[in-house]
Amino acid sequence: MSLIESTTDPRLALVPRPENERLILSLVREHRGMSKAEIARATGLSAQSATNIVNRLEAEGLLRAGKSVRGKVGQPSKPYLINAEGALTIGVKVGRQSVEIATMGFDYEIIEHRQFRYEYPVYEAVRDHIFAAMQALIDDLGPARARRILGVGLALPEGLSSWESAIGAPRGLMAPWDEADLRAEIEAAFGLAVSKMNDASAACLAALKVGKTTEARSFLYIYVGTFAGGGLAIDGRVYEGMSGNASAIGSLPMKVVASGPGDQLIGSASLQVLEEKAAQAGIDPQVFYQDAPLSAAAEDVLTAWEAVAAPALAFSFVAGQAILDVEVMVLDTSLAHALRARLVDATIAALVHYDTRGLRPFRIIAGDGGVRARSIGSALLPFQAVTEYDLM
Repeated sequence: MSLIESTTDPRLALVPRPENERLILSLVREHRGMSKAEIARATGLSAQSATNIVNRLEAEGLLRAGKSVRGKVGQPSKPYLINAEGALTIGVKVGRQSVEIATMGFDYEIIEHRQFRYEYPVYEAVRDHIFAAMQALIDDLGPARARRILGVGLALPEGLSSWESAIGAPRGLMAPWDEADLRAEIEAAFGLAVSKMNDASAACLAALKVGKTTEARSFLYIYVGTFAGGGLAIDGRVYEGMSGNASAIGSLPMKVVASGPGDQLIGSASLQVLEEKAAQAGIDPQVFYQDAPLSAAAEDVLTAWEAVAAPALAFSFVAGQAILDVEVMVLDTSLAHALRARLVDATIAALVHYDTRGLRPFRIIAGDGGVRARSIGSALLPFQAVTEYDLM
């Protein structure tokens, strides 16, 4: 039995809406409002066809009419805008140390966000946290708004159980993830369709769709969380690869080896390493996620970590450019804002140590999703499946 009655509006199943509807919605979103005449010109539709579609989208609540604007000649024009309440989603991000659940409006703004931290991701405990938080968020929306929930986006690391030893979890504790199907359990419990993506790719999606630091449509994205992860945006789309694990940058080898295991990026540029060093020095790792000034001891720990992490990240971006040929690279992290900027600056400075002959120059910029980047990306997934049109 479902925890709630199905809140999926039959008009908003996780099936793409008609092409012209998606085109109009995407154009209105990009231009932050358009009149019917502007929509007709931009789409190439007849005035009558554009009017009919806009009227239908307004009737369904996806668009809303703004205030009329009087021009120099002719009748006043009325802009149509995205209606934030027209459709809602729930985003679920599962990480190695925390789970986040958020509700999002059709304006791509977070309505409510909840986070739970844990030492290890024990499957049943994580699932129960998700179910309880989802139910609470749905209750907070109220029945009328809950009926506008389009679906659920799930952002989840690939092969979560394989990192058991890396995070120091007891042997076998994370094995249930191998057989579990969290996506199916959410669908069965809540009667909502679930769209799934790798967690770092979801963060990349957030940078692509709602990030304010770049308008680039193609970039390599690195997120430094508990482990380092990556995403890849190509021509305005997140490229997931054949198995959904494209741009698994955390697994990038850091050196050439003739025998034996080699180091990966996660061993050099992950916050787990920083937190372990802080704990060894008797420092609460949470100081690196807060805006307060660091103590001298915490500063020493961060500086030592940066001395390894920044060159490793710079190496990863240079290696990525050898394959991708893009103008921009994006680096984000769950560190405090000032420390994110500091890590980006250190990574840029480390580029001088690499031979980049034969490569197109590129810029490294800071992302702005921060600790919520992956949950924002997860909440975007149902919208991407149903209402987005690829504006090339």
